[in-house]
Amino acid sequence: MRLTRRPWIWFLRLRHRRGYGVHSPFAFGFITDVVYERTPYYAFRELAGLHPWWVRWLGLYPLTCRRMLFRLANFVHPRTMLLLGDRPIERQYLSAAVPSARWIKGEAAGDNAPDFIFFAHEQLAQTADFIGQMPANGAMVLEGIHEDSEALRLWHSLQADSRTGITFDLYTYGIILFNTRLNKQHYIVNF
Repeated sequence: MRLTRRPWIWFLRLRHRRGYGVHSPFAFGFITDVVYERTPYYAFRELAGLHPWWVRWLGLYPLTCRRMLFRLANFVHPRTMLLLGDRPIERQYLSAAVPSARWIKGEAAGDNAPDFIFFAHEQLAQTADFIGQMPANGAMVLEGIHEDSEALRLWHSLQADSRTGITFDLYTYGIILFNTRLNKQHYIVNF
């Protein structure tokens, strides 16, 4: 993960900032209350020790991304979680967000299907194994959806999949919510 955002990408996505142009009350609430929330949460102080002092002091991008993951897990409040890839800091943030959640292994299926899955960029090819198992209240986070053409193609195919619900493109992360009762829509968010 990069330490800072690319300025030209932020500028190109400027019109997608803070929920401007979003007409869905659910999506607008998600963008403003989860993605852009700035209130310090109960665990942020102890989790800040996982980062070097200069990352905390400058408020660099890895810190803001991991705090957004914390807020997302707190919003979804899953019973079971799965993290595919070697991301120990993200795992600590997700565990702190929902301490009651049970972590499961990657081969879980059926009754052990996870409610929340985080895919590291190098594990994105495994999304097809889990897309059909996600419950209606589940969420998937895909890291690095714009890193290469293969990841971007996978992201676009997941957006078009009939089993997915609302998707949010945060450039660094792709978020899929599986609530199919809501109208299927794709949102670009300048995060």
